[in-house]
Amino acid sequence: MVRLVLVALAGFAGNCLGQIAPISVETPYNHITIERVGSVVEMRSFFRSKVYRESGVDLNDRTRLVVPYTAFIGASAIFHSNPKSVLMIGLGGGGFNQFFEKAFPSAMLESVELDPQVFALAQKYLGFKPNDRDKVTVLDGRMFLRHSKATYDWIILDAFRGGFVPPHLKTVEFYKLAQSHLTPDGLFVANVRTDTALFESDIRTMRAVFPQLGIFEVPQTENAVLVATNFAAPTFASMLRDGNRPSFNETFRRNIDADAAAKLFRVAESNKKAPLLSDDFAPTEFLNVMKPKR
Repeated sequence: MVRLVLVALAGFAGNCLGQIAPISVETPYNHITIERVGSVVEMRSFFRSKVYRESGVDLNDRTRLVVPYTAFIGASAIFHSNPKSVLMIGLGGGGFNQFFEKAFPSAMLESVELDPQVFALAQKYLGFKPNDRDKVTVLDGRMFLRHSKATYDWIILDAFRGGFVPPHLKTVEFYKLAQSHLTPDGLFVANVRTDTALFESDIRTMRAVFPQLGIFEVPQTENAVLVATNFAAPTFASMLRDGNRPSFNETFRRNIDADAAAKLFRVAESNKKAPLLSDDFAPTEFLNVMKPKR
């Protein structure tokens, strides 16, 4: 097991989270619980009788990435190490935001969160404090982009509702909209699940829009982080082969081993038989209950 994963998992309390009675909140969009064990507070959502961890924060070290896949979102910096402006669609508990503020102290992070209650809970229980460098807009992410004139070095999509991302954030049209808001050397980064047939459609649809697409498959989880570029060159292979790792600060290095992450990265191959998702045809809920073909 590589150190990247060990760092991300360190201090996670496994199945003992239920030792402390959770706070439960119903919203128009989610059924959210807040649970704490020791210094770790987690935001979880219930969907179709399943419980999904949305975010986690260690209140003793709010820059520590508690949830494993978030370390791989950060590892995307291998391909663009000095972002100045970043958009994150989906705030959750603000765990990644608190890491990002310290790991990239010269960058601006703007988050868009659909559910105002999620934003309120993140501030009340998970220590998230928006500021001039870490702003939050309560709005649908696609609507936000449609009305925005800004461009970003990274756009991160992490807008899960339980086990799935809303269909209108998974189509060719949405990805083209996001691409239009990227700088020429920008990255589009998406947290996805790998345990259903939707995964192959995610890859095919993103690959139809972006010049390059690669994958960090998160060990011991059903998550993957897809990294798409707004440029065809340099290629992923050449960037990894050159081996000139950017100089990251102590907060970044404490959470992410860039060399270990690079070894887990691979270029995504598109499956032409997987449904291409569009605004006219996006059967995401159907694909999300089908097992992937191995």
